Amino acid sequence: MAHPDHATPHGTASVARTPGERPVVAPVIGGMAAASIGMGFFSMVVFWWNPFSTILAVVGLSLGLFTLARGVRGPRGENFALTGVLICGTSVGITFTLNHVLRYIQWDTLTWF
Repeated sequence: MAHPDHATPHGTASVARTPGERPVVAPVIGGMAAASIGMGFFSMVVFWWNPFSTILAVVGLSLGLFTLARGVRGPRGENFALTGVLICGTSVGITFTLNHVLRYIQWDTLTWF
């Protein structure tokens, strides 16, 4: 006998959609919020790649701010956009401090890229 939570015998739940029902999150805008998180993490991993990590974090920050302004939430109400903004903001702070401020303190040169 099948489990009451599973409508099909193979264990996958069958969900019938009504014609006017829309998905909780639009795939493109939800992907932009998730990309902001991914870009923030990856820019923290490669923070010593001077222009690349900063550009990656700034692009992730802009995507996160855009999706935050649009009010994008995950399927269960998660705020992916705010998470991406916080991660990318932290990454921008780390890369700027390590690549520019410490370079100035150690060698007295201000190089931006």
